[in-house]
Amino acid sequence: MESSALLFALLLSFTVVAPAQPRAYTFPDVTVETQTGQSVHFYRDLVKGRMVVMNFVFTNCTTVCPTMGLTFARLQSLLGKREVALVSVSIDPSNDTPARLAAWSKKLGAKPGWTLVTGNKTDISTLLKSLGLFSANPTTHAPVVLIGDDAHGRWERIDGLAPAGNIIAAIDRISAKER
Repeated sequence: MESSALLFALLLSFTVVAPAQPRAYTFPDVTVETQTGQSVHFYRDLVKGRMVVMNFVFTNCTTVCPTMGLTFARLQSLLGKREVALVSVSIDPSNDTPARLAAWSKKLGAKPGWTLVTGNKTDISTLLKSLGLFSANPTTHAPVVLIGDDAHGRWERIDGLAPAGNIIAAIDRISAKER
């Protein structure tokens, strides 16, 4: 990692992010391809009934996406016994093939439980629009993390540059509402 990227990541670790207001989301059940080349339905296979943390990235990004990827890698090590699926959605499906997503995730140290997806441009655009995250130009996308308990319909949208500890706190806060 370049020293400027490392400094940026360190500065982000001191960021305090207030939880966003809860919001209901409707996920289209579009077909997507995982980093292993498997075709799956986005909602039915990756989200339905699960605790999920999602981010929205692209492999050619040189600004926020590598940081968000490193945060997800760190998040995996902090999850412990929590049953949480991590999903990274490519916002540049024209360039992000399953092979590119696999290489990117390997570079970040992704483990099982973190699924990266791409798909045809129309389906990915439909998905992003349904979440209020569509950007015609991937380089201008907003860094966002969606954290949700689909089984209970509880979702929070937080800053995509939030440290992994803030994401864990949101997971625990959403999970505590079940009890």
